[in-house]
Amino acid sequence: MSRSILVAHDGSAHAQAALEYALETFPDTRLVLFHAIDPFELMPEEDRLPPLTEEWLADQHDAATTLFEDALEDVDTEGVTIETETEVGSPAQTIVAAVEETGVDGIVVGSRGRGNVAEARVGSTAELVVKRASVPVTVVR
Repeated sequence: MSRSILVAHDGSAHAQAALEYALETFPDTRLVLFHAIDPFELMPEEDRLPPLTEEWLADQHDAATTLFEDALEDVDTEGVTIETETEVGSPAQTIVAAVEETGVDGIVVGSRGRGNVAEARVGSTAELVVKRASVPVTVVR
């Protein structure tokens, strides 16, 4: 049976662990490496949200391309078809919506991402994806 797996990646160590898990666990698969551009994410060095301009969006897409390149740099992708997808919106909602758009039959996410470190057990994005996804979700710690 041919599998297709979406791996959500935000550049965090937990997301990288999820990618490595997916590559090891699902050999000879189609893997969609997915990044959600969150227009409401406030970076630590910012005191307010940047304006949502075409330039901002282009910068975010460039950053996502770099994120994908860095994520795939030191992992073995032999036998795996890798596609990359980027969408703008709330991470949990865009991950769940991407299931329909990409035709995957499973999701792999890290237990925590770049969000609030104080969140317990499972990050809020992972928790929402588990609750709302129409396909099986694996959360990697």
